[in-house]
Amino acid sequence: MLAVVSSSRGSHSPTQLLEQVSADLQQSEESYRLSENTAIQMTNENAWCMLISNDTGDVVWNYKIPSELPLHYTPGDIAEMTRWYLEDYPVFVSNQSYGLLVVGYPQDSFWKLSAYKTSDSIKIDIFGLVTLFLFNIIIVLILFIHNNRKIEKSIKPILTGIEEISSGKKTQLVERGELAEINAKLNKVAKTLQRRDRARANWISGISHDIRTPLSMVLGYSSSLEESRDLNTEQKEKIVAIRQQATKIKQLIEDLNLTSKLEYDMQPLRTEKISPVELARQVVCDFLDSGLDESFSIDFQSDEESELHYMLGDEALLKRAITNLLQNSIGHNPNGCAITISVDCTDGHTEIIVADNGVGVSADKLQELNAKTHYLESTDEKLNLRHGLGVLLVRQIVEAHSGTMKIESALNCGYKTTLIF
Repeated sequence: MLAVVSSSRGSHSPTQLLEQVSADLQQSEESYRLSENTAIQMTNENAWCMLISNDTGDVVWNYKIPSELPLHYTPGDIAEMTRWYLEDYPVFVSNQSYGLLVVGYPQDSFWKLSAYKTSDSIKIDIFGLVTLFLFNIIIVLILFIHNNRKIEKSIKPILTGIEEISSGKKTQLVERGELAEINAKLNKVAKTLQRRDRARANWISGISHDIRTPLSMVLGYSSSLEESRDLNTEQKEKIVAIRQQATKIKQLIEDLNLTSKLEYDMQPLRTEKISPVELARQVVCDFLDSGLDESFSIDFQSDEESELHYMLGDEALLKRAITNLLQNSIGHNPNGCAITISVDCTDGHTEIIVADNGVGVSADKLQELNAKTHYLESTDEKLNLRHGLGVLLVRQIVEAHSGTMKIESALNCGYKTTLIF
């Protein structure tokens, strides 16, 4: 049997109040009385109580019993009372040695429910509850996995889009579904960055074009003056310095323009079958034929197997990369150095190494050169722009050919760059 009592009244349960009254009820001669604390508790709970004689069924004592209740009860009344109600008053009883103690509450203040269950039915109910609990857990797990996959499916394009935006690629996310607002924001950011990149590329291209004409005039006039017999030695030396610096500016503008084109995918590769050994040899010959200072030496190394190897690439860009590396070694070693260019080709890869035994760079500088940062974002006032731009251009050319670049150096211990394709 299961008994349930439901209430929203008072601060004590009926059984607690019943036990308190039973323990506190004191007999004085032929009468009974409650202590002041218990009486106050009864009043606060709006409860009443009475004591029925076990022999006669008469009410021998009561406390605030409702007037409509009888003062005598038959055994049948008592039996019904112990299970349910007394005249719609919810009552709770306790059999004491001095009689049947009854504690009652106002009508409709409690619901008394009773149910009879067999042991087998209780076992079935418990099994059903456990089964229902496990079933709910399974449903929750299924929903969790489903939602997790759904969210993962929605987030994956966003992560791909962020990666493409960070690498400067064009991206357009689908603006629908639960994350449509995020996709729309990313598309807006991508378009803004693309407009800025186009504006910057156009600006660099325009500046390069505008500088080209006056720079050509400076180079032309300086070359003419350099051959003039009307100038003295000091004047000719100044003209030579002007021509050399103008040539450096021209190279810098060309590097800047080419770097911009590679960065914004405006320079399509003109791939063809080329020999890396022959290409590197041509660059070395061009440097030697240009009147290289005696303080510099260039040693070219290769083997017979590499001589027979070919690769697909843009000949002009690869020449530019090797040229920049040679110029870096020459430009940063004013006292001269020994430069070595080696080409090693196998069936799996091609390595072009440009190394020198010059002044090298510090560990901090090496870390800066290995970091793939944009040259226009450098805040290092001491950074040689030609060196930084040259390294960036070489890296871009190598990556455009799906290759990698590795720089090794230490202060006063030389400088080595390896291009791996």
